[in-house]
Amino acid sequence: MVINVIWPLFKKELKSQAMLFGIFVGLILMYGFIVVTLFNPDPAEAGWLDFIIETYPEMMDLIGFNIADFTNYQLFISGYLYGMLFLLFGLIFAILLSNKLIFKYLDKGSFVYLHSTPHSRTQILFTQIKVLGTFQFLLALIMFLVVTLGGMIQYPDYVDPLKLLYLNFSYLLLMFALGSFNVFASSIFEGKLSFGLSVGVPVFFFFLQMIGNLGGDYEVFKYFTPFSLFNTDYIITYDPLSFIFNGVLIVMTILLTFLTFHLFNKRDLSI
Repeated sequence: MVINVIWPLFKKELKSQAMLFGIFVGLILMYGFIVVTLFNPDPAEAGWLDFIIETYPEMMDLIGFNIADFTNYQLFISGYLYGMLFLLFGLIFAILLSNKLIFKYLDKGSFVYLHSTPHSRTQILFTQIKVLGTFQFLLALIMFLVVTLGGMIQYPDYVDPLKLLYLNFSYLLLMFALGSFNVFASSIFEGKLSFGLSVGVPVFFFFLQMIGNLGGDYEVFKYFTPFSLFNTDYIITYDPLSFIFNGVLIVMTILLTFLTFHLFNKRDLSI
């Protein structure tokens, strides 16, 4: 069955959420360009990074910045930006946007008003999901452009655009999976439970990933969070496991989305 997008609603939401999107774009541009300029292919200039890692090894592991080769641009960028910073930005953005697009509509009864129009609840929900996915795609695209163009301008011989493209594609799949859970929790449950699940569960997974980064006895925590499916070392080297992990993320997104529509159509909508 083909679900049609409600284009007037889609365009309205794009305009309404443009400011929130702009804030995150600004953060990405600022931190992205700062980290790009920190890269230096000369091993002799990487002493300060070695010093920080040797001095604060646990902290570096915690934030995912535990790369072995500072002269590899792709490894440097993936560890410094995608080890924690961009993951946190994407997570917060998905939580805030899904809250604005779905939870508030249902919690305040606005969804019932929209449902009084000739459009079905499936169309309305699908349109809101498409808005979320569109913004997530644009955010990942901007990340790719920042780290790729910024790197090519300063270090053209060290940048591999295809690896960075695959890195951001994998990142987008993770964000889609997280976003699909936010939509599921916001659509199926009500009130504080809905809000608590949509915020608490992804944040809990994020902290599990950070703890798992410490390794040793803590590494087991990485097996209980979807963030572990985004392994930058595997992605940058095109390890076969990265393709498997991406496949798992795609399946998670499809299953959660299907379950969301199935249960949402059975839910009673209160005013």
